[in-house]
Amino acid sequence: MTALPTQADIAIIGGGMVGVTLALMLARELPQLQVVLIEGQRFPALDLSQPLPYTAGFDARNTALSRRTVQAFTDLGLWQQLQPHATPIHQIHISDRGHFGLSRLRADEEHVESFGQVMENAWLGVVLLAALKACPSVTLCDGVAVTALATSAESATLTLQRGDDEPTTLRVPLVVAADGTQSRSREWLGLGARWHDYGQTALVTTIATSLPHEHIAFERFTADGPIALLPLPDARDQPAQTRRSLVWALKTEAAQRVLALSDAAFLAEFQQAFGRRAGRFTRVGQRHAYPLQLMVAHQQTVPRAVILGNAAHSLHPVAGQGFNLCLRDVLVLVESLREATLAGADLGNAQHLQAYEAKRTADQQQIIRFSDSLVRGFSNANPLLQLARNIGLLGFDLLPGAKPLVARYAMGLSHV
Repeated sequence: MTALPTQADIAIIGGGMVGVTLALMLARELPQLQVVLIEGQRFPALDLSQPLPYTAGFDARNTALSRRTVQAFTDLGLWQQLQPHATPIHQIHISDRGHFGLSRLRADEEHVESFGQVMENAWLGVVLLAALKACPSVTLCDGVAVTALATSAESATLTLQRGDDEPTTLRVPLVVAADGTQSRSREWLGLGARWHDYGQTALVTTIATSLPHEHIAFERFTADGPIALLPLPDARDQPAQTRRSLVWALKTEAAQRVLALSDAAFLAEFQQAFGRRAGRFTRVGQRHAYPLQLMVAHQQTVPRAVILGNAAHSLHPVAGQGFNLCLRDVLVLVESLREATLAGADLGNAQHLQAYEAKRTADQQQIIRFSDSLVRGFSNANPLLQLARNIGLLGFDLLPGAKPLVARYAMGLSHV
């Protein structure tokens, strides 16, 4: 087993979707920099003939990749490998269960091939990790814990621990922490955050339907929470276009009860909650539960350090904006580091890092407000608010310019 590094140019804490994508982009744009990526879990074996390897960073959930995110993976030369595991979204169907409000976005009306692509996180992980292992400028340290992090005027210092080995000290000009919502790095750096518990839990699974999905993504609001039903690639043992990704947000007590139901009882209860727009629900896969909270860090940079991904902002999955917002953060951070490198500047310079954070403020605040207001607005049972939001859904179909504006946000094209 190779010794852990003691020096590098950039250390990335967290080997999930955001951390691995950042490492890949740094390897492509700044191959002269030595990057160390540290992940507490062991990375899975990358054997495409075996079942998908679920890890904390690349789990059973699916992600709707916006057009901007797809373009980023295309620029990395990876979309050709990712495409077979992705399904395009040609239409977005938005409705309020039990009410008259209804709206649709159509890709052809917006003059695009699709609004984005849906992919299982674990497939994304297989492709990204395989690509990263081929990058000579990146050192992967999996199965390694970061047990301490401190910054000084000269460097960021990380204490690394592999199993029962002696701790190793790694010093770098810049550390990027992408270690999730419960980030220890955020605490070590003294960066506080605001939290809001939605009192909801997301049930995540794969579900089969009697009707073909026809590349339609459903966003269905109910009294208990929003439902996202997204198209997935076909499975060998199922009819074409009948496999879909389900994210069903329920009040936490109800979610625990539904999670424990038999498959038949689960399908019946979900059919009642969703209705018949997708046909009959005929089969359900393994179910997973994730508590839903809003977390936004008060600050995302300090001298020598940046927090990124869910360590900086963790959103409700409604509207599928979380990873796409993080990806735009990654793009701007890499560009900022490229500019600093060309200028011969210190990568961890506070002024450069603050400039990066300032560039991202407007996009982040808009998306956070948008997703949070959707959850709160459609979870409110006030009759006047219900009437107003349903009139709004109908008006959305008629108001000139409204659809293109929202479509650009959905595609991730309004900013970078």
